[in-house]
Amino acid sequence: MADKVSFTDFGTKKKVRRIKRKRSKKSQPDPAQLLDEVIEAKKLADSTIAAASVPQFSFPFIEFSVLQSQPFKHNTWNEIEIILSNTGTGIAKNTTISFDRLETRGQTIIDTLETGDGETLTIEVRVNSRDKEITRMDVYYHSVEGDTFSAVRRDWFPNDYEDKNVFENEVPPGEEANAAKYSHREVFSGDLHVVCGNCGSRAPSNFRICGKCGSRLQKRADRREDWGSNLKDTTATKDAREDFLKKLRKLGELKDRGMLSDEEFEAAKASLLE
Repeated sequence: MADKVSFTDFGTKKKVRRIKRKRSKKSQPDPAQLLDEVIEAKKLADSTIAAASVPQFSFPFIEFSVLQSQPFKHNTWNEIEIILSNTGTGIAKNTTISFDRLETRGQTIIDTLETGDGETLTIEVRVNSRDKEITRMDVYYHSVEGDTFSAVRRDWFPNDYEDKNVFENEVPPGEEANAAKYSHREVFSGDLHVVCGNCGSRAPSNFRICGKCGSRLQKRADRREDWGSNLKDTTATKDAREDFLKKLRKLGELKDRGMLSDEEFEAAKASLLE
């Protein structure tokens, strides 16, 4: 390292004063510290590799079956067994089971169902009418982020089934010719969100300004394209997460309607989630 030089002005003469710095001795590397750094770097690399294999989006997907052991009698409590499993990539919250014509007795809500976990509920149900009518079963659940999912199944009650799965499809047995009558309709339609290309925040699709960074998401529809603020670049992009969510819901709908075999459903779901 070069010596530091300073100058002092004494009128016409300049006095040069050299200041010598003490040179620091080269420190010897600590083997133990080097080993710790190597181990820490390996942990970081392993965690990065593990994170790379995680799906881009995490959503729950509840599959279920309902078993009826004895013929179903009216005005009597009848036992059924409901087997649920979360085959998705995210946690299922507040899974709720309900029926439109059946009274229930027993547990019909599961607070949390982890990915890969399952649970069996044994409940009692009752119908007062002796007339055989179509009964609807709804299963609702939510993702951690608050997305809502639902599955609809229908079957006939009372019935004389014995050791048989009930509520297998959205279209009840014998009503295949009227399948359109039981089509599952989405509560929401259209693009609900956009993503800000500047900061990555999600915003409702009708927002023009990003609430986080203030960038312009989209142009004003009530103004000319070549005038005023519409001349500025916009940052809104399609919400890939919401697009993925719609595909997942559509897949469940096709399964509920019996339009996909178990093999086709499993292959399509695995392809979508991966």
